[in-house]
Amino acid sequence: MERRDFHSFSKDGRHYVFLTDIVSLFEIDADTASVLAKVEAGEALSGERALHRWHQLCDHMEDLARNMSKAKPLRSPADIPDHVIGLYLFVSQQCNLRCAYCYADEGEYGQPGKMNNEVVQQTFDRFFSEGQRHQVTFFGGEPLMNLPVVEKTIEMADEYRKARKADIAFNVVTNGTIYSKRIEALFRDHISDVTFSLDGPKGLQDEQRPSKSGWSTHDRISKNIERLTANTRVNWGIRSIVTRQGSDQVEAIYRHLNEFRPGGIGLVDVDVPADHPLYMDDETYGRFVEQIVAVNRQGLRSFVEGGQPVAFEYPFYILFHFVSRTHNLYHCNAGTNLLAVTAEGDVYPCHRFVGIDEFRMGNVADPSLRESAPFQAIRTRFIHTTVDERSGCRDCWARYLCGGSCDKYSYTEHGDMEPPVERHCRYIKTVIEALLPDVAAVIEQPAERLELMQRLRAGLSCRIGTKGGEEVHVA
Repeated sequence: MERRDFHSFSKDGRHYVFLTDIVSLFEIDADTASVLAKVEAGEALSGERALHRWHQLCDHMEDLARNMSKAKPLRSPADIPDHVIGLYLFVSQQCNLRCAYCYADEGEYGQPGKMNNEVVQQTFDRFFSEGQRHQVTFFGGEPLMNLPVVEKTIEMADEYRKARKADIAFNVVTNGTIYSKRIEALFRDHISDVTFSLDGPKGLQDEQRPSKSGWSTHDRISKNIERLTANTRVNWGIRSIVTRQGSDQVEAIYRHLNEFRPGGIGLVDVDVPADHPLYMDDETYGRFVEQIVAVNRQGLRSFVEGGQPVAFEYPFYILFHFVSRTHNLYHCNAGTNLLAVTAEGDVYPCHRFVGIDEFRMGNVADPSLRESAPFQAIRTRFIHTTVDERSGCRDCWARYLCGGSCDKYSYTEHGDMEPPVERHCRYIKTVIEALLPDVAAVIEQPAERLELMQRLRAGLSCRIGTKGGEEVHVA
């Protein structure tokens, strides 16, 4: 047994070992924990008792691996179909806000504009003509600033559905500041999932996400969330960016967002350079992670009991892979079954890569786009960037619960998609050590295990889908 095959840790006075390949957690005694800690740290074992215990452990773990059903990858390179499942449609590369941390040039991505019907038609022709199921996410900028094209896209999807060319579901990522009866009808009749962007209480929201015209974004989005979700079955949640400014207010932010009663809350650390005023230094980031863990431990219990989902993106997927005992080989579906199309029709692996020439896969105006060398080369690159192939990931004990860092974050930090981002590693490992014992305690109770599985079946398909449109089910 190699060090990458296990991880030992302690929590609340109890000792545990996580076995990587079989995605399983076991409670162990203090002596066993001491032996495993030394092996994991690369220290030589001394004394007959320690060596005997180590050999016993190796034999026992090999027996477990032989006798337990083998954990399998949720998606391996061989499982990835050729067709596109999820698509970010940049219907508007314009925005009415001026977010302090925006990575997209105030939603313009260096090329402001709005998508037209011709680009939509070309996108459908390239990706939606094979009778498959797809998820389209209206994105920007602020997508609702181009409502006519949003409506036309949905109209085209209805025609494709009737002709059995494709079955398309629609999601929206919006700042929630625009409202009309047309938008209300759109949400009610045609949208499956909505993500509202809201960073917290009024003072924090208005300072981090100010409007270009001076009005309170918090007041407007609060009113619009109520109007847009009151008489609809749409699944909706809130995504919040936590910056240095809000780093000590994580629980307060969560409580405020929870007052809206969303279907899910995602709390994400800000992605800005180290010299940005909203960047979290290492000490601040450490406090942020501690608060995230505390909120998610509360959220886990609430989730099991039928209430709020886990209040952060990654724990939701960690929970899924642990309970279903599947290997997570990818961070998401970017570049494989998930793509992004800009207002001008340029194609990229996902919304985060838009504007980076190295990752431009072509344009939907090209009838041979999917067969072109750039498209195939970039797609192949993403297909083969699994945790088992990524340097820094392949020897990590947490790899199959993690799936690796975001490819874009790795590229930004290292100029290479493979190496993980140290902060992501720290984040994931901290969350795993904190939550897995709690999850294991739930699974030990038959009634709670059944409730958890039912909740996962009901909720995880759509949430996995937001990471790339891949529909999954818990066996």
